[in-house]
Amino acid sequence: MYAVISDIHANLEALGAVLADADMAGADRLVCLGDLVGYGPDPNRCVSLVREAADAVVAGNHDLAAVGRLDISWFNDTARRAIRW
Repeated sequence: MYAVISDIHANLEALGAVLADADMAGADRLVCLGDLVGYGPDPNRCVSLVREAADAVVAGNHDLAAVGRLDISWFNDTARRAIRW
């Protein structure tokens, strides 16, 4: 069974809870649809955890912005600050 996650936005506590729920539900494959970073306080740890656990990851707009591959001028102020952080 697949577990599909997205829009983690650097929220490590929520990511941990979702991964635990997926495991309890019997998911044996994990797909991440992006936006691992942005807003929350733990982007590096979230990225590391998903890199270990996921079978496939798609970069979201916040992920692309964080590595300089997307113009953030259209992001709201809070999102721009999070990306620059």
